[in-house]
Amino acid sequence: MKNRITIILAFLTFALFSPCFAQIVAGRGIEIRVQGVPPEEKGRIDGPYSVSTSGTVRMPLIEGEVSVAGMSTNAAAAKLEAIYRNAGIYSNATFQISASGADAIRQDMVTVSGFVRSPGPKPYTPGLTLYQAVAAAGGQNEFGNLRRVLLMRGKSSRVYDLNNMQDRNILLQRDDTIEVPEKSLNPFSNNR
Repeated sequence: MKNRITIILAFLTFALFSPCFAQIVAGRGIEIRVQGVPPEEKGRIDGPYSVSTSGTVRMPLIEGEVSVAGMSTNAAAAKLEAIYRNAGIYSNATFQISASGADAIRQDMVTVSGFVRSPGPKPYTPGLTLYQAVAAAGGQNEFGNLRRVLLMRGKSSRVYDLNNMQDRNILLQRDDTIEVPEKSLNPFSNNR
């Protein structure tokens, strides 16, 4: 009988302190990592997130919020995998989530990719413009084309010309993705 109680206590201790059984708590932080996607896509997902007080988390490329509070980290990871797969975004992605006891709130970000000097996530603040985000990424590199900058928001996208003052002042939203394309090598092209 004593041996059986020891085994039950050992199992309960493992279940409580094992990361795979960790429960996600509303209002707390989690860390999300993804495998099985191209490196530039990994940069859009990997990082700290905050779970809202209502128990949801906002994920890049997904419209709306995903309810995760009260779930184990493994169950929430499986839910994210299914959501991205069903949306046709990532077919072979594997998510890993670790719960954090920290109350740190996720920094809102935009992602700048393509032919810029410092691609990757950049801090978002209300009022951030398209031009400011590209500048925060070091601006275009020698191969970058500011005439055809792609802004992706949720499932929609639009091309802007940052040589045009009106397009420079387009206001961004958190989780927007900006891609600066390569200049065309064709001397007769409009994409130079």
